[in-house]
Amino acid sequence: MAPSPGGGRSPSTQPPPSPTPVGNHRPSRDGRPRPTPQAVSISVLRWGLLIGGLVIIVDLGAQAMSQRTASPDDLNAIGSADEVINYVLFSVLGIIVVRDTGLFYLGAVAGVLASLLDAMVVAAAASMAPPPNGALPFEQYFAENLAIGVLFAGLSGVMYFIIQRWSRRSK
Repeated sequence: MAPSPGGGRSPSTQPPPSPTPVGNHRPSRDGRPRPTPQAVSISVLRWGLLIGGLVIIVDLGAQAMSQRTASPDDLNAIGSADEVINYVLFSVLGIIVVRDTGLFYLGAVAGVLASLLDAMVVAAAASMAPPPNGALPFEQYFAENLAIGVLFAGLSGVMYFIIQRWSRRSK
């Protein structure tokens, strides 16, 4: 085969194959590219800290309101409202993280981060200004917060993941 007159490649030769990409750029099932591990960890950290901060604000607000009241009925109402708002916030956390990352188990991981942050701050606040019915042991703050955070964030993230897969299959 003779070289082409222009010195370039002859039209019958194939171009060299393109280099393989360095990262995992295969699109996920919904057509979006899969996030990198760095983007996944940033999403878990960002949303865990943001929603954990909101849970802290709600818990400290409930603690401050309970210190200002003397009625047991008011204390029960404040405690119940605080728990319901915590359940909702942790559920939203699980959904947001799974939506961002596409990995169903990361809702629970973000729930662990947010609940540990909340437990540290609320336990410290309770030790400095005890609630009217007495401060709980530190272990109980951590155990209750971890249970709520992991269960609600994890289960809502898994449910969001399942519903998204189901809705894509039905199309």
